[in-house]
Amino acid sequence: MTTFSHFIFGLLIGFVGVIPPGLLNLTASKISVKQNRRAATIFAFGASLVVIAQVYVGVFFSKLLNDNPEVLVTLEKFAIGIFIALSIFFFIKARLDSSPELKPVDKSDGRLLGQGIILSALNIFPIPFYIGFSSFLAQRGLFTFEYPMAHLFIIGASLGTFAMLWMYIKYVKKFRFDSRTFATKINYILSGLTLFIALFTLSRLYDVF
Repeated sequence: MTTFSHFIFGLLIGFVGVIPPGLLNLTASKISVKQNRRAATIFAFGASLVVIAQVYVGVFFSKLLNDNPEVLVTLEKFAIGIFIALSIFFFIKARLDSSPELKPVDKSDGRLLGQGIILSALNIFPIPFYIGFSSFLAQRGLFTFEYPMAHLFIIGASLGTFAMLWMYIKYVKKFRFDSRTFATKINYILSGLTLFIALFTLSRLYDVF
């Protein structure tokens, strides 16, 4: 097992983890269409910075969370309320943005960076995701929690997340979406997605289904 393999594992896991359409990549796509690729890249950079902290928690506190499941339950309960609020927000925004013309959005670099950081910080689901993968690799002798291997894994995961977000940003316009309607539709999708995540988390906590 080489030190560099930890970076590769982190890169691949971070890349694959955001392939499915989710809150961050859909928001990045929306910003790319409504503004430009540079603005969306700044958003993606902010989101990827938070991944460093999320992977750090997932890797170095996996035993704590596994030994004290009530900690993770508390975080998931908090996330349910956040995602319901986001669902309502995106739905209202979609209704307000349903005008015939798409108005240009002018956000500073600092606001775009902050938006990426906030949305990524609200999304706590990467934490159990990285807990699972680090434990899976460790059980097979492919991962160690020691420095610098674990830190290379964390950096790789952040870069992998940014790479996939950047691909969403780069290729969203190649699908020839109508820029006047895409932003409105994506808000409806984000509203439904965040509501689904909230209901899915609720079902897991209370065995509703």
